[in-house]
Amino acid sequence: MLVLLIPALDALPAPVQVFVRDDDAGWDDGRLLALLDVTRHAGVPIDLAAIPTAVGPSLATELCRRIDATPALVAVHQHGLRHVNHQHAGRKSEFGSDRSATSQAEDLALGRNLLTGLLGERLRPWFTPPWNRCDAETSGALARLGFQALSRDRGATPAQHDLPELPVDVDWSRHWREGGSVAVASALVQALRARAADGAPLGLMLHHAVMSDDELRCLAALLAVAAQHPRLHWRGMGELLAAPYREAAACVPA
Repeated sequence: MLVLLIPALDALPAPVQVFVRDDDAGWDDGRLLALLDVTRHAGVPIDLAAIPTAVGPSLATELCRRIDATPALVAVHQHGLRHVNHQHAGRKSEFGSDRSATSQAEDLALGRNLLTGLLGERLRPWFTPPWNRCDAETSGALARLGFQALSRDRGATPAQHDLPELPVDVDWSRHWREGGSVAVASALVQALRARAADGAPLGLMLHHAVMSDDELRCLAALLAVAAQHPRLHWRGMGELLAAPYREAAACVPA
């Protein structure tokens, strides 16, 4: 991986801001904590998208401890409600076209209340939809409930203008399944070149619950080098969503 990645980093025409978003907090707590140990050791911020009904008291206590100890390195936001599919046909979505705006808003509010009860003010006011998909009603419901940002895949549809959007570019797990570390490195190189050209942050999406030991070791080796590279600036989502990026994020093309 590093054989492909380091020359590409050295050749970037401009620095790139990078954030790491890990989805499905609440599933496989042991694997999640192992990932958090990797990012903490590298000094890289990580944003956790947490499934409200899946996060138990013990995990919540540990997340609170880690956030309080290193608030710049760990943050948690909402990831759906139950991470279940409500579409009768087509691609999976928990907040898709087969659901009414009312039912979506009820689930969004319930999920926020559950996580707030576990994390208190540590919960960050943004939202990642399961499978990175939601419909035209979702962003409006999020805005009315006081959410402040949305994170999906870059180029996700339908387009929305209700909230600033901070998209992810590289799905580590998908590329790993397709071709291991070489495929992940190739996807990162392509995304890095694109983000160096347009100035937008690069989002790296992880799914800890399906990451093997080999993947965690590979990620640790990557971060050990990439966290120190002068062409990469590692940021938390909250920092990127703060002004002045907040205004630019509202106009992310979809």
